[in-house]
Amino acid sequence: MYDMILVRFGEMTLKKDNYKFFLNRMVQNIEKKLSIFPHIKCTHTAYRFYIHLNGEDEQQVISQLQTIVGIYSFSLCKKTTSDLDDIASVAIECLEDQKDRLPFTFKVETHRANKSYPLTSQEISQEVAKRVLPNVYGLSVDVHHPEVTLAIDLRNEGTYVYTRVIKGLGGYPSGMAGSGLLLISGGIDSPVAGYCAIRKGLKIEAIHYASPPYTSDDALQKVILLMERLAEYTSDGEIILHVVPFTDIQLRIKEKSSTNYLMTIMRRTMMKIADAFARSHHIDCLVNGESIGQVASQTIESMKVANEVTNLPVIRPLVTYDKEEIVLLAKNIKTYETSIVPYEDCCTIFVPIHPATKPRLEVVIKEEEACELEPLIREALEHIETYNLSNKEKTRVRPYRLYEI
Repeated sequence: MYDMILVRFGEMTLKKDNYKFFLNRMVQNIEKKLSIFPHIKCTHTAYRFYIHLNGEDEQQVISQLQTIVGIYSFSLCKKTTSDLDDIASVAIECLEDQKDRLPFTFKVETHRANKSYPLTSQEISQEVAKRVLPNVYGLSVDVHHPEVTLAIDLRNEGTYVYTRVIKGLGGYPSGMAGSGLLLISGGIDSPVAGYCAIRKGLKIEAIHYASPPYTSDDALQKVILLMERLAEYTSDGEIILHVVPFTDIQLRIKEKSSTNYLMTIMRRTMMKIADAFARSHHIDCLVNGESIGQVASQTIESMKVANEVTNLPVIRPLVTYDKEEIVLLAKNIKTYETSIVPYEDCCTIFVPIHPATKPRLEVVIKEEEACELEPLIREALEHIETYNLSNKEKTRVRPYRLYEI
């Protein structure tokens, strides 16, 4: 029975003078995501986006809206005039659409954005309730704890009636906060960190470190599947994955460094490679899935030593999250089941028994110098393989080359 979806924006409405830039990007992102529906028509004002379904399946459209960052909430609705009898007539339709739930309690809430309307919000709610109540069998009023809230959004461009608000992802439109390079493993945390970065408006590319034959093709395929899932939340449904050959570097570190510093040096080397790649491709920051104290390499001291190799901002969206919170979010974005498939990444196959939890920078630098890693880092950068990924297809493209380290 619904012929429209009303979309509301969230944090971006706080941006004042920059709001029009956020709005334009938000409109572009929504229209791009909905372009798969040939009959949909979209219109918008400064604070509302309207989707005219024109016969398209509403549930399929809702599923697509639930992947768009920047949307605060949305509602299936019907448009009518500002005449009270017309509003009441549509309200009765909306309530009777839930007849399987009857009897139930309800109240009417009105948002009167059109300030020229002669009645107040409370008066509109009262008048509509008086007209609706006798005409829906099993309906009763409860203004404090209603089972259903009948919402009326009275605006200059029309009046919209609905009974359900569906929560969106929130955040900022994709790309508005700059670009980030996500250090992606095959674990639970880093895909969630990538999602959080996307949700805050970062345009994400990902970099993964592979160590064949110690890591398998299945481990890489696992990462590809995770990235394809994250691609659902990008504005164009695509994401780029860069795969670094890391075997020779890990073997050198294992051979030359003290066992307890192996993980620290490996993490710093990953950051060096990510830094060189990001600077060469004008990417603004690095993103990883570290959380304070979750493992030995994620103490504040270890993070400080790792940060020393880059001048780029290092974004750690999960830094204060408990593991249970991360797992819950992974399940919500549907990466969890893939993340727990038991294919090991390069971070798990060379783990020392007693890694340093409070590494000293001067000792780490001395250990690194003994490893003579710079030629191996340069070679790894020159042999990166890049995949353009989406939910539909993945394509290997020519490796990028020529980096500064």
